[in-house]
Amino acid sequence: MNKLKWQVILSGLPITSSRGFVGWSSVSLINFNNHLGLFDVGAEGAREPLLNNLKSLGIKASDIEFVIFSHLHFDHFINIELFPNATVYTTNEELDYALSDEPEQHGDFNYIKSSLYYYKNRFTLLYPQDQVYDGKIVALPGHTKGSIGFESEGCIFTGDALKYATEAKNKSTTYAYYNKQMADSSIRAIVARNKIIIPGHDPVFKLENDNIAYLNDASVEVYKKKDSCVSIFLKEV
Repeated sequence: MNKLKWQVILSGLPITSSRGFVGWSSVSLINFNNHLGLFDVGAEGAREPLLNNLKSLGIKASDIEFVIFSHLHFDHFINIELFPNATVYTTNEELDYALSDEPEQHGDFNYIKSSLYYYKNRFTLLYPQDQVYDGKIVALPGHTKGSIGFESEGCIFTGDALKYATEAKNKSTTYAYYNKQMADSSIRAIVARNKIIIPGHDPVFKLENDNIAYLNDASVEVYKKKDSCVSIFLKEV
């Protein structure tokens, strides 16, 4: 039996700031018998490192055959324009929700609706339990109405249904736009699968006796213009 191969191209980073959420989300490469895809594509600032990291693997943007979106928030969706040959997957529930006025009623202003309308007819719609090659779509609502995960034999890609490793340990979300009770239930379902977890905004990890075991680390360099009056502080929260 052929197995799905994967690797994280850009690690999610659990970073916010005094000026709000930074939005550095995970982007993962999926390889099934040399059919190449991505799970999420990151925010605008991730474009150059995303393309550079693919290039280092000998992969061009035009080689990507499919993209699966955990949900359609800007920090997971906006780089779709880089992959013109890809079949683009989301759920009917997520797309309808994103294009409605319901997110704003939940205080969710993270959808760039002009881009979603532009790409609306390009989406292929998925449903829970659907297969994409050797992986299965898993419904994980709560963060948004139509959030999904993608599960293979040994791992599950969660998007923001599980953003940080601490959410898995606590079995509770740090926040949910659509419904916190549903989000907490989705996190418990993820943890119960006992798989390697690729979260939305943290490095890859596994829970071992309710302890977080990170399987890789991640780093980021922060720059400021020479002689500028900007001050940068690092504070753990």
